[in-house]
Amino acid sequence: MPGEKPPPTAREETALLREEVALQKREAAERAEREARSEELKNRVSVAAIVLTTALSFIGNVRSDRGDAAGAARAAAESARRQGAELWAYYQMKMAEKSSMEIARDRIRLDLAARGLPREDPKARLDLLKLTGYTETQQVFFRVQDLEAQEDVQQRAAIEPARSAFRYELGGKLITLALILLSVTILSNKRYLFWAGVALGSLGLAMALDGYFLFL
Repeated sequence: MPGEKPPPTAREETALLREEVALQKREAAERAEREARSEELKNRVSVAAIVLTTALSFIGNVRSDRGDAAGAARAAAESARRQGAELWAYYQMKMAEKSSMEIARDRIRLDLAARGLPREDPKARLDLLKLTGYTETQQVFFRVQDLEAQEDVQQRAAIEPARSAFRYELGGKLITLALILLSVTILSNKRYLFWAGVALGSLGLAMALDGYFLFL
């Protein structure tokens, strides 16, 4: 009938079949390539996650140890400060007693001199009492100085572990965030999330390394 399209020839059918087969091959190749890339990305994520998880576990243990060391040093410094404050109050009380005793001794001497009484024996006893009280007061004062020095040493000893613990904690948080990004990468199959996770993980490891060596 006029206007009808003539049926394709055998050559045209063969060409169409070849084009369809080529298209299917290209689609299969693209699909295989996507799957290969996805598998490669998953393998990279798995390796990065294993490394970061191991590092996070190690950082957690070290941070706990450094935190305990800093806490122990702070507790020792607080104990020394409290003992020093108590002894300082005792020292001030003994100094007040010593001043009162010296005033009383001088009054007794004046009274003995005014009455013309011998003062050899009372003086010796009073001087002995003064020497004993003075020696005890000196010991308390020296002990207060020792406690103040101990407090200063313990406070200085707490600085380095506290700095390390802070850096370990910050590094651990960055690595945790990196692991979250890596988990999202597996679900979304987005490479930029993988590299963002690697960058954050590297930053966390660098922060933890600084916590160990205290470069900054």
